[in-house]
Amino acid sequence: MPPRRKTDLWQPLPPAVDDQPGGAAAPAGGGRRVVRGTVDDLAAAIGELDPDAGGLTGPTVESTVLAGARVLGGRVTGLRLRDVVADQAVLAGIVLDGGGATRVRVTGGRVSGTVWIRGELNDMLFDQVRADGLALRACLVRRARFVNCDLSGLDLTDTRLDHVRFEDCDLSSAIFSGAQIAAAQLRGCRFDAVVGADGLAGAEIDSADLASLAGPMAAALGISVV
Repeated sequence: MPPRRKTDLWQPLPPAVDDQPGGAAAPAGGGRRVVRGTVDDLAAAIGELDPDAGGLTGPTVESTVLAGARVLGGRVTGLRLRDVVADQAVLAGIVLDGGGATRVRVTGGRVSGTVWIRGELNDMLFDQVRADGLALRACLVRRARFVNCDLSGLDLTDTRLDHVRFEDCDLSSAIFSGAQIAAAQLRGCRFDAVVGADGLAGAEIDSADLASLAGPMAAALGISVV
């Protein structure tokens, strides 16, 4: 059963899955999958995890631990992730369209160059992840934390952020064009060469971080600095 909803909207709910691959077996009825090794195509891997992957609602991956797994590319429409933990995994060059994610934690590893378009992403934690070139375009991101992550080149074009935190992240060259901020906090982040800085309107940003944001904000507002 999923964890009970907390009152702190800034704190994502954790995945309801045992993330210790070497630990005791899950209780009867709980179940989980542990994925290791290298997969060259995400669609093929999902076909193994979800026998009904061709269903009308799209493939679903749930109660799954990616323990150092490497998924190197693939294109999937309508993917749904539920209660998934990725520990030191590599998820690179993946393209996802639609679908969504609920209660997902990514610790370490790399998701460089991964693209998710029109997804609904809830209760997500990225901790010390290399995610340069990550694109979340036209998505709804709700209750998410990015901590100590390399998010250089992050693309949030036309994405809505609702209670999303960025803590000590590198956001150099990130794209915020058309982003909509319902609630967002950015602390200890780098903003060098950010594009579409006016998309950060409504966000809470540390005063110490404003110096690196001054140039991009001036460009977004059409201000010439002489």
